[in-house]
Amino acid sequence: MATEESRKRKRTFVTIAVTLLAIVIPFIAVIIAGLSIPPQYAETYYGELHAMYSRLKETKGRKVVIIGNSNVAFGVDSALMEELLHAGGLEYTVCNFGLYGSLGTKLMLDLSRKYIGEGDIVIFVPELYEQLVSLYFSAEEAWYALDGGMEMFWDMSESDRGALAGSFFGYAAKKYAQWRTGEVAEASGVYARASFDERCDLKNYERPYNTMPGGTDTNNPIKLDPGIYGAGFIEYVNGYYEEISKKGADMYYSFPPMNADSVTDKSEGAQDAFYEYVSTNFAFPVMSDIADYIMDKEWFYDSNFHLNESGMTVRTVQLVNDLKNQLGNTSKTEAVIPEKPVAPDPDIEGEGDNSCKDCFEYEQDGNYYRIVGLSEEGRGRSELVVPYQVNGLYVTEFSADTFAGNTEVERITVQANIRTLYDGSFEGCTNLKELVLEHGSPSDISVGYDLDRGCDCRIYVPEEALSAFKNNYFWGSYAEKLYGR
Repeated sequence: MATEESRKRKRTFVTIAVTLLAIVIPFIAVIIAGLSIPPQYAETYYGELHAMYSRLKETKGRKVVIIGNSNVAFGVDSALMEELLHAGGLEYTVCNFGLYGSLGTKLMLDLSRKYIGEGDIVIFVPELYEQLVSLYFSAEEAWYALDGGMEMFWDMSESDRGALAGSFFGYAAKKYAQWRTGEVAEASGVYARASFDERCDLKNYERPYNTMPGGTDTNNPIKLDPGIYGAGFIEYVNGYYEEISKKGADMYYSFPPMNADSVTDKSEGAQDAFYEYVSTNFAFPVMSDIADYIMDKEWFYDSNFHLNESGMTVRTVQLVNDLKNQLGNTSKTEAVIPEKPVAPDPDIEGEGDNSCKDCFEYEQDGNYYRIVGLSEEGRGRSELVVPYQVNGLYVTEFSADTFAGNTEVERITVQANIRTLYDGSFEGCTNLKELVLEHGSPSDISVGYDLDRGCDCRIYVPEEALSAFKNNYFWGSYAEKLYGR
């Protein structure tokens, strides 16, 4: 007959077992859900990483592999490059291996290193932003890419695999929530896997001209400053070079295409100093002249590094010439250089809400108005709607300091006539709770990476566009703050 003491021990054991099961079962369920639910992000821009990885992995013979960020996706026509190299007697297969800055440059190096072999050439073209010339790694972004190709996990560094393991539950929860909607994550405009062709060239989506207001992304200036290189980055890249050179591969540094209007100091002195730093600190040769890659704004598309179709051709031909010069190939490159594309005038039409037009101060810019501040009436309002037009002229933008320091406003509505939000536009708006955007697509309004500096608010977009905003190249960094309305 069981004693009272043994019954107590049994009850304690059962209680502990039930408690442990209550803790463990949800974790097991999350793991099963994360691994068994069909891919939810494979049709977004992230999904192309696996295609690039697979093509690199499966390509036989000598390769030219261009490693970098989205300047590669938007700016290298691998089919054209291969054709021009072959015409000069250089038999290489060209592989694009640059995609999304949020994935980091280190990840692209890690995923490629095993598949670079004897006779291959690596052209390294990181974009000149601090995050992209550092050892930055985002486990969250990497999981979105892994969603369509889990085998890439084993070619990542041990430390990055550890970071991925630590963030798995958050990823699995998001994947499950996406699956529950009944639709996979929506691809947005050019930022979709479908925009790439079978060679991983971004050629299935039209990019005819520069779409940036004023022709440049003022939120993200480019600095030719050696100080942008993060601690350990150059050493890591040099280690990669040492590893592939032992296998008989060569490596060269090239510069990304840079919108001339965005380069803060493009003087010859600044260029020379930056070139000197790069050529001195990287262990492999620099094969390009910076001046050739500081290009007029007409060649760009939607960022200071993303080229349009014509710009892609110009940059590809320049890259071919640089490589041929490096290899001592003197054959002439026969290629048709396109004319600079001309962007049409801003497409603003229709009617909008002008109920708050007296709440703002304006300055005229040609046939448009630009908001430069708040009137006395506007500074006292808790809700403001940026007007569509005033005195028969459309309003096209508001300055970055229009709302700065306003502690009264709680809700701001931005209509579709506004095409750019500047970094820090709502700095000091400590009571701002809602920023409402009336744009049907994330491509309708550009944004930088520091919009929410000095404020903490939710960003509301049309419900039908919510997934597109959350999975957009630029707006994705605000995914946690985006809500449908």
